[in-house]
Amino acid sequence: MAAVTGSPRMRELESALIYVTLTVLVLAFLFPVIWVLGLSLKTRAQVFTAPPLYLWWPTFENYAAVLARSDFLRAFTNTLIVSTSAVALSLGIGAPAAYAFARFPFKGRSVLFFALLVMRMLPPIAVLVPMYVLFSKLGLATTRFSVVLADTTFALPLVVWLMRGFFEDLPAELEESAWIDGASRYRAFWHIVLPLVRPGLVAASILCLQLAWNDFLFAAVLTNNATQTLPVMMAAFNAGDSGVDWGGLTASGVLVILPVIIFSFIAQKHLVAGLSSGAIKG
Repeated sequence: MAAVTGSPRMRELESALIYVTLTVLVLAFLFPVIWVLGLSLKTRAQVFTAPPLYLWWPTFENYAAVLARSDFLRAFTNTLIVSTSAVALSLGIGAPAAYAFARFPFKGRSVLFFALLVMRMLPPIAVLVPMYVLFSKLGLATTRFSVVLADTTFALPLVVWLMRGFFEDLPAELEESAWIDGASRYRAFWHIVLPLVRPGLVAASILCLQLAWNDFLFAAVLTNNATQTLPVMMAAFNAGDSGVDWGGLTASGVLVILPVIIFSFIAQKHLVAGLSSGAIKG
């Protein structure tokens, strides 16, 4: 009888512990974001108040100052162009490549796939100097296209690895049926295969977008004042005779991460489905 009555209590205790643990983890992950958001809504005097102010009247003067800068709009445009181009190029090359790895049993397929993943494992700084020398020889240094190519270099292996699992999960009979009906391999891939792996494409696009949007290393070296991106522009708030402009730095940080957060929330269902399904194989 004790075991019968104790079983529901144990389940309730386990549920309570799970909720408490999840709450603590969520607060730990959100605390830096909340702290940055709070600093962006304070004046310079309030930022340096000791002890810190936990209750204050918020101000949007930092956001107004950031949006009034001419280089912010230019950097935002550059970041948008670089990120969307890197995502499109990574998916445009990575999806067909992943399909080839999944469907064509050519010689050396495993070695080539492993070599592709090794490129993703390399630290970006290891290829920074060779890339700069190469782009300088080609006349692409300090251009947005050079940053697009650099970001694609590290996003492409991720797309191939993720999408290969999706293509392997699809029954080959679907394509064979289309071939019997007169469709070419290209039409079967475009009209049948790609719509079925849409969750994987969305998940890969989100991951590539985050990689390209937040890139600082390549953008700092391969751009100039006219082509710099938002992460590079934010470094300007860290210099000056008056020290670090914490209000402008945090306000620009919030504005930088806001588009990625909105896009991630919109595509959240596809992201979860893509990461849980596409990474099973490979």
